[in-house]
Amino acid sequence: FFGTLLNTYAFFALYANIDGFENKQNQVPLSKREEIDRWILSRLNSLVANHVKLMDAYEVTKAARAISEFTIDHLSNWYVRRCRRRFWKSEMNENKLAAYQTLYECLISVCNLIAPFTPFLAEELYQNLNSVTKSENVESVHLTDLPETGEIDKELELKMELAQHVVY
Repeated sequence: FFGTLLNTYAFFALYANIDGFENKQNQVPLSKREEIDRWILSRLNSLVANHVKLMDAYEVTKAARAISEFTIDHLSNWYVRRCRRRFWKSEMNENKLAAYQTLYECLISVCNLIAPFTPFLAEELYQNLNSVTKSENVESVHLTDLPETGEIDKELELKMELAQHVVY
């Protein structure tokens, strides 16, 4: 899990630095983002909802495994691999910006979710992400609130799950 998370962060940091992404641009509306962006954000929101439920029930191991599964199976092995060409494009257009914003949101949220389990790693990643963007107005991941659950599109999640089963 840690290797995958660090590799995903390194991928993001490398391309964000090359392109000068600082997350200062207006957020691309969800309706204008690619289907894969809407899917990963829906999966993230499902993870947040499940995480809160599991942590409230003191199911700490299940909560940690859910974060691990999301990061490895969905964020790294599916989203990042399917979106690499969007990051490789030379010009910063709305599509590429949406990919950066989506991946940034996922990484910041994962930092928040792993903070109780791996406090030092979560803090290091949070500081590295926020040192460039300054998007988060809190000086430590441990002072942030949990991400709020946003829009969940179960139909889209099921469609992408079917696509994953066909590919694997």
